[in-house]
Amino acid sequence: MKRSIHYFLTTLALFTAMTSQGQTFDWWANNVNWDGVTSWKRYLIYSPGHMGPNALPVPEMANGSIDSITWVGSSGAFHFLKGDNTQNIKLNANILVAKGKVSLDFYYIPREWFQEDHATKTDRRIYYEYYDVKKVAGDAYANINFALMNKWRPKVQLLLRMGYRFPTSSAYGPARYTDAPAYYFDLSCAKPLAPNLKLAGMVGFHAYQTNSDVEYQNDAIVLGGGLEYNKNNTRLQFNVCTYYGYMRDRDDPMVLRLYYDKKFGKLGALLHLQKGIHDVHYTTVETGFRYYFQQ
Repeated sequence: MKRSIHYFLTTLALFTAMTSQGQTFDWWANNVNWDGVTSWKRYLIYSPGHMGPNALPVPEMANGSIDSITWVGSSGAFHFLKGDNTQNIKLNANILVAKGKVSLDFYYIPREWFQEDHATKTDRRIYYEYYDVKKVAGDAYANINFALMNKWRPKVQLLLRMGYRFPTSSAYGPARYTDAPAYYFDLSCAKPLAPNLKLAGMVGFHAYQTNSDVEYQNDAIVLGGGLEYNKNNTRLQFNVCTYYGYMRDRDDPMVLRLYYDKKFGKLGALLHLQKGIHDVHYTTVETGFRYYFQQ
């Protein structure tokens, strides 16, 4: 009798675990309405609203100016969303090529950790073999920045930025990254309002490769605007940024950002806050440091 009860309880526990996780091929096939032929990769949706917070981010707000100091930095970001809590490390750098004229900047996410609930995994159509993945490597980005019409800078500041995403991630299966390249360019303009305050605007183009046989690329218009305050090695920025894709499947992300950066000699600290208000709804807190090679 005791042995029978033991077998019953063991079987019930195994069945409950399998049912609660749903990590079977049949679960995935029913979830995506599999046609019996198409690869699982084709059922993933390449859009910001169907992937992790770092998959297809809204480009950072440019402010019309070259960052005039070479530096390297590291930060940690915490992304909060019902059904998906994510943390990642970010490595970044800025290299001054020609003072006041040209700079290069980079960032890379070497590791991302995340916890998703079953409903989120179902919505993102995660293939059953990747159901239990909880950490991945991320993508790398590189930008080149050109200051334009420097003779106008006392009245208006113009910056052209061109960027490229290198698909270095290991997270295609769990729908955290796209494993595909992207590129973008934008023109930012800033108008000084006071000695330490300026109004900035940005317009550009963002394109990323999809996994569709019909639409190979999603093209998007990039827009942004905000205020920036600089005084005594302290920078405070508030802006809203977005891009509008044409596939109309959660590909119009919009975010509010509040950035605080403070420089202490050759060291700097940062606190960045972001709130998604359309198509992506993560609340993000990022904090870190920088080391400046020039005063």
